Amino acid sequence: MATDASDLAAGQIAMVAKARYTYERVAVCTNLFSRMTLDPGEKSKYIPKFASGGSAADLTDGVDMTEETAITITGTTHTTDEAGCKVIITKKLRHQLKEDAYVAAGKIIGNMMGRKIDEDGVALFSGLSNSLGTAGSVLVIGSIAAAVSQLKGQSEPVPEPYVCVLHPHTINGIIDQLTVPSATLTFPDSLSLPLLREYFRGTEKIYGVSIFGDGNITAGSVCYGALFAPETFIYLVGWEPENWVEEDKSLRGWEIGIVADYSMVEEDDAYGRRMLFDATAPTA
Repeated sequence: MATDASDLAAGQIAMVAKARYTYERVAVCTNLFSRMTLDPGEKSKYIPKFASGGSAADLTDGVDMTEETAITITGTTHTTDEAGCKVIITKKLRHQLKEDAYVAAGKIIGNMMGRKIDEDGVALFSGLSNSLGTAGSVLVIGSIAAAVSQLKGQSEPVPEPYVCVLHPHTINGIIDQLTVPSATLTFPDSLSLPLLREYFRGTEKIYGVSIFGDGNITAGSVCYGALFAPETFIYLVGWEPENWVEEDKSLRGWEIGIVADYSMVEEDDAYGRRMLFDATAPTA
């Protein structure tokens, strides 16, 4: 009788291929929010803001200027909180794993921290008071224009630049509009063709606004993005993410962890617009 592979299983070595990692989304908010740092000895950050003085008054030649303008100031106070995670690498696992166990663990917990910070950032979008769109509606480029017009035309005009963060499924609405023109809505090839070739990368602008896709936003028919100036939100850092490796001899392993002290906070509600649109997965 022929001897096949199953007969020699006890003498074979189980080979493990090079490990693959679950791809993580790029954190967007930390690069788009205004970043501030708590200095040594500070437990919170107070951010003052001067009110507008209004318009100057007309004067009459030879008549004393008797009116004065009071300067007023308001402010907000923000503090930070800790967040972290850890994994345990046993001695047995370290010797059996082909990958460098420490590198693998460090990459995974680093991605976990990046996701946590970004999720805290996008969670602020639904809290903006002024909104465009409705639940289940498809995003069109006119909504981008309307948001920009509102920011520029309100009583306190919002300083540029503006950015827009949306779920990738939401962005698909304007991609369809730009690349599949109708009989009544056409766009020049110089705008449509690059999007047909390369999709939308966030480097192109619409009405001067860079559009960023962030999959950490919860998708669905009710999906909140935001168009805003960086001053709308603050990424306040107590300390940057820190890693540690600590041996636990009784456990016969090593504890690898990461912790950061930060907060993602809304600073100026009038500087942003909530973008409420559909973000269900497109099928065509």
